[in-house]
Amino acid sequence: MTESEFQEFLITVGYRYNAKAKSAFNSFEGFHTIIFLNNEENRYALSMGAQCNEISLLNEKLRNFALANKSFVTKAVYKEKKIRISVKMTVDSEIDREHLKETTKFVLELCKSEILTPICSACSRNRKTGLYVIGRELVPVCDSCISRKRRQYEKRKNMFIKKKQNMPAGLMGAVFGASLGTMLYMILYQWNPLFGIWGGAVAALSFAGFVVTGKRATKKSGVICVALSFLIFAAGEYMANVAKTAIYIENEGGGIAVSEAIYQTNTFLSDGDYMKTMILDLAIGLAAMILVGIVYFLKRKYTRPLKISKNVL
Repeated sequence: MTESEFQEFLITVGYRYNAKAKSAFNSFEGFHTIIFLNNEENRYALSMGAQCNEISLLNEKLRNFALANKSFVTKAVYKEKKIRISVKMTVDSEIDREHLKETTKFVLELCKSEILTPICSACSRNRKTGLYVIGRELVPVCDSCISRKRRQYEKRKNMFIKKKQNMPAGLMGAVFGASLGTMLYMILYQWNPLFGIWGGAVAALSFAGFVVTGKRATKKSGVICVALSFLIFAAGEYMANVAKTAIYIENEGGGIAVSEAIYQTNTFLSDGDYMKTMILDLAIGLAAMILVGIVYFLKRKYTRPLKISKNVL
């Protein structure tokens, strides 16, 4: 289901769509129901924050609703002061609309009952709340909590702006970190050739070096660190093979001969099995680096100040 189709789908039950949060919402007497679409799993979920006065009764209502509509309801739970109902999509839009109408009707009945009290998602108190997009998420928050969040946002934003990036110093730090990690890899390689997973540690040290010396991280610096890490790691892989060959020659009584070790290593590279082992190491190392890069980006994304919109109601 595309974004435009999702919007049209929601109009039938009176929900409003917010493009920034890519979700829809509806409000009733202080309760805010939010619908999130999950295209990958072909389902959507209705979420509503509330304080329950009779948890056993609410759980029974949710369980009965899920059982009565098990053809399309996959989950209906109350956990951590939040009701969440997951609904499967079908290939028939008319049937999907009926399912959504049934689910929203049930949620509305819960709002009208006396077992639930609307709450602020930040302080969990029964206060008048508005709906704000914080980052990319729709959140019901009261006036005092949103004021505090705005102050925190401004403070973190100012700190972030003051922290200017020093790219040359950051690159030096990244190279140093990647080189340190690669040196450790070269030592480990002498005991276990298939240690490519260490590439993740090489990338992590590269990122750490960039942040310490460059002061401020960006998406561009993340790509640079992965590229530098891989180049240095690849060079380290070759040198580790040369070192292993040199040790082998010395153990065979040939003495220490670096030039001979380089020559023998280059000869080995023409062997298919030997080359496959080396490529496997590099492939595992690159995969580990990319994984560390994704984690680095996500951490950077969530540690940056999250923008707060105006009340969307």
